[in-house]
Amino acid sequence: MNYEELLETRDVRQTNKVRLPYGHFYKRLIDGKYSNFVEFHDELSDNIAFNECIRKQCEALQQIKSNRQLRFTPNGGDDSVYAIAVEPGNYITIEQLLNEAPAVVAKGDFMDSTISDLVSLTAELHQQGIQYLCFSPNNVLVRKSDNSVRLLLHGSFFLPLKAQEEMYDGLEDYVAPEVMAEGKADDRSDVYSLAKFIDYLYASSGLPFELKHVIQKATAENPEDRYASVEDMYSHMKASRTIRRTGTIALAALVIALIVVGMFFEMLPNTEPVEFVKRVEEPVDESLLDEGFNPLTELGPDADSATIAKAIQDYMMNDSDKVDEKKMREFQTKAENIFRKQYTKAADLILSKIYNNERMNNNEKNFKATSEEVMKELVEKQRELSENTALSSETAQRIASEIIDQLTEKKKAELEKKSKADTE
Repeated sequence: MNYEELLETRDVRQTNKVRLPYGHFYKRLIDGKYSNFVEFHDELSDNIAFNECIRKQCEALQQIKSNRQLRFTPNGGDDSVYAIAVEPGNYITIEQLLNEAPAVVAKGDFMDSTISDLVSLTAELHQQGIQYLCFSPNNVLVRKSDNSVRLLLHGSFFLPLKAQEEMYDGLEDYVAPEVMAEGKADDRSDVYSLAKFIDYLYASSGLPFELKHVIQKATAENPEDRYASVEDMYSHMKASRTIRRTGTIALAALVIALIVVGMFFEMLPNTEPVEFVKRVEEPVDESLLDEGFNPLTELGPDADSATIAKAIQDYMMNDSDKVDEKKMREFQTKAENIFRKQYTKAADLILSKIYNNERMNNNEKNFKATSEEVMKELVEKQRELSENTALSSETAQRIASEIIDQLTEKKKAELEKKSKADTE
């Protein structure tokens, strides 16, 4: 076989076909270039009403501005449309993606961006009176280069066919009951289907507890019991996550609170070696709190942390004229600096256990398990460092949150940089 014959053979070769609800998606080499096609099922392409639905949809999509919407051109004669040519690009279904690389759900912001982009595009479709109706894993596509989602044909255009059972055969779980039973649909039908898709994305790790009530409401049998729009559902999802995250941070703040005073006074110079420091049972004499007394410097090395904390409290509770605000600000600054330095070092080591190439390339289940272990270790480290301090819980919470966010972004950036370098 010569070179020209080889090219000709390749031009007519078809790659593996992927089944969509209405046909098969595949790539074909034509004139040395890959082109995307959807070849419709015979029972649909022979239906004159179906052909009209395809042509109407092609025209209607001109009003959709989102780049998440795939464009297409009908292929066929005057009386029938047997296929559509889809815009260039390397696309696979979500089902294919998760079968090939299940750990992708744990990488970066894949879950959040996928859901957010689908909500955004669906809301734009609803403004045009269009519903997708079937967010099944083999009916939602992604661009292979960056895993960004794409939608193609929309179910509401096919409602006049009265053949929903044939079109969605095997995908009934992802289609709202009113569509399957009555061939009727509105925006709440997409609320149902998109919620089923979100539940599928979390299948390997389990739906987070804070989202269960949202999915339950969104997939109610009666459309009236669902959210009125996909935006409404998404806002409830974000609110639930925020409440959960706030609760987690508050719990972590309680654990990491009270860390600095002991360390601060341990760093003060000690003129004599002390083998044993007897605990002070009696409260500090109020006479010590005369004007001019500064508990930060004048209690001496024999005072334990309880005495120091009591002295500072009494000092601050006295007449405001006696409080040296400058000294207290200096103490607060030193305390925060010590807390920041100690917690940054500990958190950096702990977070390194999950933000590395080995862990990030692991399957999603193992990655989640490791993440939970790391969270427990962070909490335990915070507990270990929380015995002797005068930092307020609000201050500790603020600093700890900043440190974790900064370290997380830093480590993600380093991984992305390394991944890019390895690719090049």
